[in-house]
Amino acid sequence: MPACISITNVTEAGTVYTADEVRELCDVASGLGAHMDGARFANAVAATGASAADLTWRAGIDILSFGGTKNGAMLAEVIVVFRKELAEEMAMRHHRSGHRPSKMRFISAQLEAYLTNDLWLRNARHANAMALRLASGLRAAGIEIVRRVDANIVFARFGAELAERLTREGFLFSDWPIFGPDVYRLVTGFNTPAAEIDSLSRKCHEE
Repeated sequence: MPACISITNVTEAGTVYTADEVRELCDVASGLGAHMDGARFANAVAATGASAADLTWRAGIDILSFGGTKNGAMLAEVIVVFRKELAEEMAMRHHRSGHRPSKMRFISAQLEAYLTNDLWLRNARHANAMALRLASGLRAAGIEIVRRVDANIVFARFGAELAERLTREGFLFSDWPIFGPDVYRLVTGFNTPAAEIDSLSRKCHEE
């Protein structure tokens, strides 16, 4: 029997759910629990300009997996339970699953710095800005961007020869055939330098 819906924000397709879209999904799934995979949640908040609350519990989300690993933290993730009646069972399941290392406090300590002075949002805004810079540079080089760029993921179409050359020169990306032949997924991060983006764009121009 279905128990919940689980959505990802930012999605694996690089798109972002707005607060209204999250609310609509939760309304459609009325009577079920609602979980949000937020591995790139900071990027979604930065992209929409909405508050974290508007994208989660105010829209009907019951549990958020708040990710830090893809945005500057090391191994640190947080399960945020918005319904108190679910918290007790969650604690039991957390214990049973083996995801409670004895020295977790050292992993968790990062999150104080991560959340202080909006570091998590500053990191995400940088990653999103680098993706827009990348998409612009690739378009200028005549490369097709096959999906809209909402956050920090760019899907681009270019030939295998260029892909091989870029890989030899140290650029990392993945082929993504679900969006068609010769489509590659390029992801920017909190620590992606603008110079690296511009270098990749120049290499594509040379092609």
